[in-house]
Amino acid sequence: MKKIITGILLVIFTFISSINAYADEKSVEDKINISIEEAIEEAIKNSTELKSSDLDIEIKEIELDEAKHTEKKYDNSDISLGTVEGFQLDANMMSKKAEYALEEEKIKKDYKKEDIKHNVTQAYYGSLNARDYMNVAKDNLENVQRNRDIVNKKYELGVASKSDLIMADISLNEAKASFEKSKTDLEKAYRSLNMILNYPLDTKIELTSSFKQEVFDENLDEDLEKAYESRFDIIQMNHNYELVKLDFETNSIMYPSNTYKYKTKERNLAKIESGLADVKNMVEFDIRGKYDDVINAQNQIELAKANVEKTKEVLRLKEFAYNVELGTLLEVDNALNQLYNSKIALSNAISSYNLAVIDYDKAVSIGTVK
Repeated sequence: MKKIITGILLVIFTFISSINAYADEKSVEDKINISIEEAIEEAIKNSTELKSSDLDIEIKEIELDEAKHTEKKYDNSDISLGTVEGFQLDANMMSKKAEYALEEEKIKKDYKKEDIKHNVTQAYYGSLNARDYMNVAKDNLENVQRNRDIVNKKYELGVASKSDLIMADISLNEAKASFEKSKTDLEKAYRSLNMILNYPLDTKIELTSSFKQEVFDENLDEDLEKAYESRFDIIQMNHNYELVKLDFETNSIMYPSNTYKYKTKERNLAKIESGLADVKNMVEFDIRGKYDDVINAQNQIELAKANVEKTKEVLRLKEFAYNVELGTLLEVDNALNQLYNSKIALSNAISSYNLAVIDYDKAVSIGTVK
């Protein structure tokens, strides 16, 4: 009988152990490990806005086919209308306009992708930042706890006052509160990232990319030349120029140079030629400004790194002074807070720099889409 009971208990224990093991395994499986590159891919794949862009592109493709069909039908008719509309059909103005619209729609989709990349990167860095805040808050809590233990021992030995111990307890409570807040902020950051990825907000994610400074070795002059060819605002302005020029040329066939219609079309062409020069200056202004933002952000990182090292040394000196009774507990607490704030400032500086790099790259490759 005892053997039977023992056997039953062994089976139950094995079953329970299997359930626990499965639960642990499932918990690990339920957490999604994701790098920043994978996060960008996921956001693009799950974007409803990009699906809408695909439909817009399909519509522009249909409009282009219809324009070509209309022009071909006119060509095959062997009839000249002798009007501006006829001249524009001869010049394939309809299909050119549709081709430009299709090209711009595709660029708009690329712009949306860059927007998604920026938003994902911002949210990912925000989550990394929040995780750094939590780690810094945890380090701060450990430092404050260690400091409180030292004060408590000194109080027990009669070499520290009751007020010193109370101050240490207050600092410890504040450090605990900061740590708890940092955990809540991290959960909020994860929810923000999940929302951009179009995941359920309570999805458990593990960030696998490290929080590091991106490399920036761009050549400003070369990037300016590239921008003049690739930016949407430049391309759109060139398209408008070609269409306005064609409109002027086809109208000038019908209307003499002293007519209102001719002068109006001539003025439109002059305005857009002037606009081409203006938009080029605006592009240069935009890119140079974003380049300066990257360099300034880069300098802020170096300053933040130096401040972290300095505050570490200050803390070491203040703790030493307090331990040999040449300093106060308040000075140690202030040094701890300075170290805590300097580490957070470094995380912020790296995050700002990486986002500035993305903004610069976007300004060069696509620019502003309206």
